[in-house]
Amino acid sequence: MTAVAVPTADRRRLAFARAAIAAAFFVAGAAMGVWAAHIPLLKAGLDVDDAALGFVLLAMGIGAVCAMPPTGLLLHRFGAVAMTIASGFSLATALALAPLAPSYPALVAAAAFIGLSMGAIDVSMNAQAAAIETAWGRPIMSSIHAFFSIGGLAGATASGGLIALDLGAVAGMGLSALALGAVVALAATRLAIAAHGAPDEPHGLRLPRGVVLGLGLLTLAAFLSEGAMIDWSAVFMIQATGATPALAAVGYAAFSAAMTFGRLTGDAFVARLGPLRAVQVSGAVAAAGLAIVVAAPTPAVAIAGFVVAGLGFANVVPVLFSASTRLPGVAPGAALSMVATMAYGGGLMGPPLIGFLAHGVGLRWALLPLVFAALAIAAFVRRAAKLSP
Repeated sequence: MTAVAVPTADRRRLAFARAAIAAAFFVAGAAMGVWAAHIPLLKAGLDVDDAALGFVLLAMGIGAVCAMPPTGLLLHRFGAVAMTIASGFSLATALALAPLAPSYPALVAAAAFIGLSMGAIDVSMNAQAAAIETAWGRPIMSSIHAFFSIGGLAGATASGGLIALDLGAVAGMGLSALALGAVVALAATRLAIAAHGAPDEPHGLRLPRGVVLGLGLLTLAAFLSEGAMIDWSAVFMIQATGATPALAAVGYAAFSAAMTFGRLTGDAFVARLGPLRAVQVSGAVAAAGLAIVVAAPTPAVAIAGFVVAGLGFANVVPVLFSASTRLPGVAPGAALSMVATMAYGGGLMGPPLIGFLAHGVGLRWALLPLVFAALAIAAFVRRAAKLSP
């Protein structure tokens, strides 16, 4: 991507649009932080056991994956701006309704509603972010993605404060939903940019193939590893390195903090190396970090590995998502929705697969395939994704 001259008025409009789409990413991340923080209250309120809670979380994941392909169709009809706004309000509404669930089936349905809204906003805001990046003339996707992580931290932290005040899930999630809805309303007036390029051509649901399939498989590999870090890092720290439960939590915190830092600084990194080399280097660094984790004899070494892995994975997904919207002859919304569906599918199936492997060979060996998945990103990105140098 090369820099282009942008008139002052358009530059100001683009700056507002960039801030607005960053706010949308913040809202999506914050919603997940609020949800995660309130899960124990929702679980206790309906007396749900761990196995039943697993189905609640699975319903949310399936909802997100199911929402993505039709969102690609809706992007053509309504546009990324309208879809981002609508799905943002839908996500806030779903968050407010979840603690009102009077029964376990209702909670499963509420989680699926959150997932559907999350899947829709994920595709929509990435499509709009890619359009803003194209108009901007240089890479900005990584720093925009950083606001999802920042939002997650803010949502979880704020929810912790509300829970400490003993407000309960209904009030805590309701107030959070109102705040996030207000952010969406403020961002809505600034999301649009001047038209750049042709709109999506009409398209139906189809199976990914060619470069879209390659991008999807690479992004799937990244999401598989990220999902494993979320669900298994603390367990790995305890079982494989002897960490205390308190220290075990530092593993994912280190991974998440490193990923956020990598994305905040990632625009310059991608601009300097180019998309292809940036992903190649990122995949190699991620593989090195995961190898350190797998071989770690102590908690400190494992934490260092999580930091390296977080830095490595930071810019893979933003670059690949951005690339999926600039494929010749492929409607941006269609390509992005297919790539995102495959990616979230990887995030959904990764943790259970690792669990099955761990049952047979132990958790340390079960994480080893993630090293090869990261290496595959570095090795095959040129052929599979056709990224420009």
